[in-house]
This record gives sequence, structure tokens and C-alpha cells, in this order.
Amino acid sequence: GISLMQLELFDKEDWQILLEAEEYFDYLQKPNEAFSDMPVCPFLKAEREKDNLMIEIWRPDEKPLNTLFREFFKSDYDSALFICIDVEGISFKDITRTDYQKTIQGFLKRWSDESRKYKALCLSPYEDFTAAGEATRKKAPYFLINVAGRKEISESHKKLKDTKYFDNFSKEERKKLKV
Repeated sequence: GISLMQLELFDKEDWQILLEAEEYFDYLQKPNEAFSDMPVCPFLKAEREKDNLMIEIWRPDEKPLNTLFREFFKSDYDSALFICIDVEGISFKDITRTDYQKTIQGFLKRWSDESRKYKALCLSPYEDFTAAGEATRKKAPYFLINVAGRKEISESHKKLKDTKYFDNFSKEERKKLKV
């Protein structure tokens, strides 16, 4: 789960958000038939057990996104997950995940040497997306931004290629993920 140190950073009103996110994390960590009895996200459990995942609730009207990135870069965390909350004038349901992800990637590439080491992946519960025929993102309670090292993502992807993880993926899904 979320470490005690991280919990102290959240207001009481955010507990419900965290509980909903925790349910989704549990789903992502459990063995799943569609993924050859591997978890949907095979590396999440280890990241969380080692307390290597920074979890932040992001309300765009309270803090700019680049501030979250700065806090992450200064931290000892290996990866980050930003839980995006709708605010007046911004509904994440109306945001096109692919465009938003490209914008963030462009920002990271231009921002600093440090930021170039990272890749951001956006996960939208509003997008019609499947992996191994399962709508894995539909179960997400919120629009999420995951930030991890490019090198680590590449190494993890290579490790999965040597397993049965991708066996149930369609040709189209495999092509999209470069398997």
C-alpha cells in the first residue's frame, strides 16, 4: 500500500481518492488470466514494496504539473504516479490521452537533462483501450500520469518479451507495444 510517510502528505478529503486508487493498484498487481497469469502491471508490486513509487494527487488549479515533476526529480523515488482530479474548467474525460501524453513527452525532452531520462505514460479510463483483450484502463478511477525512467521501461519491456505475458495480445496490440 501507500507508505505512512506518503499518507501524512494527504488531507482527509483525499482519503477516498487514495482508497479508489488502491483498489486499482490491487487489480494491476494480481495475476490475471489474460496476461498468462501474470499481473497486468508486473513491476508495480516491487516498486510499491520498496517504496520507490511517488504518489501524488494533482489538482491543476492548485499546482502546476511542472512543480510535481520538479518534486519528483528532487526525490529519491524511481517512478511517480499522478492522480489527476477534475477541477473547474478542466475535465480529464475531455482530454485526449495520446495528445496529452505527447505534450508531456515534448515538455520533458525540452525541459532539462534530468527530465530527458524519463518517460510519461498517461492512462485514461475514458479511452477505449485493451491489452490482451482486457479493458485494463477502464478500471482506473481517475486519469493517471505515470513517470518512469526510459532505461527502466525499456529493460522491463525486454524482460517481459521472454515470458508468456504477451501470448494473449492481438497482432494489433503487439504492434502498438512493439512486441
